[in-house]
Amino acid sequence: MKRLLILLGIAAALIGPALYSLTRSDGTEDAKSYLTSDVYRLDKIYRSMEGPFSIARRLRLQSADRCRVQWVTGVETQVVGPNDLQPVSQEFFCHSNLTLSEHGPGPARHNQRFGGKTHLDWRLFTLVPDRLSIELPKGFGIPVPADTALDYVTMSLNLNIPDELVNVRMRTTVHTIAADQPGAPTKALFRRALYVVQPQSSSASAATMAETMPHHVGAGCADSCRVNLSAASTIGKSGEGQTAHWLVPPGHQVYTTEITPQLNLPFDTTIHYATIHVHPFARGMELRDLTTGKTMIRLSSRDWSDRLGVAHVDELKSIDGIVIQRDHRYQLTTEYDNTSGAPTDAMAILYLYLLEKTLT
Repeated sequence: MKRLLILLGIAAALIGPALYSLTRSDGTEDAKSYLTSDVYRLDKIYRSMEGPFSIARRLRLQSADRCRVQWVTGVETQVVGPNDLQPVSQEFFCHSNLTLSEHGPGPARHNQRFGGKTHLDWRLFTLVPDRLSIELPKGFGIPVPADTALDYVTMSLNLNIPDELVNVRMRTTVHTIAADQPGAPTKALFRRALYVVQPQSSSASAATMAETMPHHVGAGCADSCRVNLSAASTIGKSGEGQTAHWLVPPGHQVYTTEITPQLNLPFDTTIHYATIHVHPFARGMELRDLTTGKTMIRLSSRDWSDRLGVAHVDELKSIDGIVIQRDHRYQLTTEYDNTSGAPTDAMAILYLYLLEKTLT
């Protein structure tokens, strides 16, 4: 009860009128908010970052009982038909991002509302091919003042059907629970997106992406890269001249990046959820502690057997958590086996959710 009062007190007097509300199911402790994208017309091949997209702006997660703090515990998206909203093949999904509103106060102000005890960046969740849902471990969540404006960006792709029209939409469910409800999380998480990067000269389709991408903080797979051309804005000066989107030549390739600066840990903490974003022909990713020499996380990926695309990526969930230390050095490795006979575009991102030590 004391902790709930602290949360409510932090958010007191912050509730404003909603400019836009998600369609919401009421009367349940674990609430669901629903969002349906525009119709995406897929009439040719659209590779990663090239497909149709839409942006739903200034969404609210206001609860029916007007609780001032909501815990966001997960998000899931289905690729559906344009009219009946029945599920269709997930191969047409590129990515989606649930973010703080681009025209809102931003992460610094958001974290100030929790007394500087949270470490949220622009994005709450990113979904990628065959990771169309993320459900945080039971008892964990991301606290968000109920009046917080959110944006949701979805993008489609089409790797396999060049000469047939396909129309799809994205149907998304955001899972929340009010802080004053029984069963509400008691442990807050913050997110880190960590990238394998390569020299900028190896970037894939840079000119095309620059022309087609929306200028929005949630537009690209890479955080803070509005047209996804470089990871420099994410990983700081050490990453200047590098990109998170590159070309893989035919054959077996291994890429590594030290990601200690990207982690930018505020304290020693624990990892409670992890998943990855990779492109076709990837075989997985590994997080390694360079200080101890031990592999911390290894997540695999698998492609479709009968078409181009990622069919499965692993996820990790842990109640106890995996210890990660501020004074250690860390490295990401990704492995690709390009059997296509031609260069192919690639990314390799590890998404981590880590424990907020001062809010639990």
